[in-house]
Amino acid sequence: MENDTSYAFKYGIDIAKDVFQLFRVDQESGEVQNFKLKRKDLIAEFINRGKCLIGMEACGSSQYWARELQKLGHTVRLMDPKAVKPFVTGYKSDRADAQGIYTALINNVREVAVKNDAERDLQTLLTMRELLVKQHTASINHVRGLLYEYGIAMPISVSKFQKEVGECINELEEDSSVSRYVISELRFYVERILAESARIDRITDEAVSLAKATKNAGHLLSIPGVGVITMAYMSILLADPSLFKSGRQFAAFLGLVPMHTGSGGKTITTHIPSRCNKEMRALLVQCAHSVMRSKKKTPWIEKIIKTKPKQLAAVAIANRLARQCWAVASKSEDWKMPVQNPSAA
Repeated sequence: MENDTSYAFKYGIDIAKDVFQLFRVDQESGEVQNFKLKRKDLIAEFINRGKCLIGMEACGSSQYWARELQKLGHTVRLMDPKAVKPFVTGYKSDRADAQGIYTALINNVREVAVKNDAERDLQTLLTMRELLVKQHTASINHVRGLLYEYGIAMPISVSKFQKEVGECINELEEDSSVSRYVISELRFYVERILAESARIDRITDEAVSLAKATKNAGHLLSIPGVGVITMAYMSILLADPSLFKSGRQFAAFLGLVPMHTGSGGKTITTHIPSRCNKEMRALLVQCAHSVMRSKKKTPWIEKIIKTKPKQLAAVAIANRLARQCWAVASKSEDWKMPVQNPSAA
């Protein structure tokens, strides 16, 4: 890539809030510059330039700048900060970071997809929903714990909690030993929980509506076990499936492939990694449990359920689901039930 003459300049940009550091290499003369620019001057730097190849870390505001620079006709490659870090040498500084980003760029580290406007809005809604669900779950558990101190055991199910919590507080109100102020605060807390639930439902509906407009939504929903929420997340993760070389690489990216270690020609397979997108992995494991409960199972699913422990089987099936999602997104076609070989029966 270093000798590629299709670009007038190649840049490594360390983006920040106000001051950006740029490492620029002129592809014709070989001139190297490492300089700072104010936020307001960044776009002006690229307006009158020939076509440039620009590398940036995929961090806060990088998607915005990538879209803006693409509008000017430049090629922008966002890269995982963890993949860029090995290329940063010397002491920590903006100059070293910008040069490291450039070095990672010319060494073709794996890219992160630049999202279009619809994908940006979808990811924003999903991020908001994820935080609300965490807060909502914490609030329900908080009320459940408070009521437990009064001898009231609430059901674990969220739907049953919402249905029965009002009656439980009414029962508590009949107890003269309980402060009226406590009853009032509990009712206020429960009203807030119900309002949060309604807000989550609205955000979910809008996110699903946006996700269904993406190009691979229908293909992803054709996979057994994949529901609308999983489809919405996959529409973001697989916005550009070509960034992953294979379904296995995508499954490894989600933390569903065991790690390995070793030396001297001996490789030892260990456990699935702890550093990954745990929320997305958990969502796929839930999809796997749905597949395991289904009445229509493929021979492979039936075999792994019979021969492996339940949780291990669930992770293996989630791994297979991740690969199927990558496959249908890459080929832009619906998932097809594999045909069983009669001779293998």
